Amino acid sequence: MGFSIEQFKGRFKNDFAKAALFEVFFASFADLRFQATSASLPGSSIVTDTFSNGPYRPLEKAVSRSYSGVGVTFILDNEGRCLSALNQMMDSVVDPDGFVGYSSQYESAVNIKHFNQSGGVVTSYTLNDSFVSSLSDVTLDWSSGDAIATVSCIIKFRSYSMSAFGGGSSTISSFGERGYVNKVEMPDRAPIITERPKIGSTSSGSQSGRPPIGSISSGPQID
Repeated sequence: MGFSIEQFKGRFKNDFAKAALFEVFFASFADLRFQATSASLPGSSIVTDTFSNGPYRPLEKAVSRSYSGVGVTFILDNEGRCLSALNQMMDSVVDPDGFVGYSSQYESAVNIKHFNQSGGVVTSYTLNDSFVSSLSDVTLDWSSGDAIATVSCIIKFRSYSMSAFGGGSSTISSFGERGYVNKVEMPDRAPIITERPKIGSTSSGSQSGRPPIGSISSGPQID
């Protein structure tokens, strides 16, 4: 039986999710609704490390989860509120007088909501302990005519959580991390060391390990 696009679409009750239906909310500026022209839902990857396993082959194990920055492009308003708010977020991290450091001044949350065609929430992503790490140049050009000015920014965060609503008012499922770990403690024991067999004769007179240098039929060796 051949592939039928109608049967494929029929398996989805409410059609497919549209990429243009979304909003971005800043917890530190709850009263301002910035209009975003583009954004991305955060991805993540597993960070691995290689551990020694004595004389056997090394083992690669998962040790942590890594997150990349989220890029968002905003439309600038005539009151200058959007650009002022974004610069204020950056000044709370590094002010003109010096480095502030990681503190509660910029530990905030950013929420990205993805809507369906009826206005219901499909998924909601919360970026925990997030801050604006960079702002793009704003292009002003006479030849652009009626083009709308925009600014792009990169949002960094320590962890994120995702909730699926399916267009309803209650959560269907949740994923991701709601918290974070500042550091990972190392195990309180030394690594297992496998000793090499001793070279030479045993008490019974039999040879153990590699024969000593210069023995018959051993060939040239470097110990």
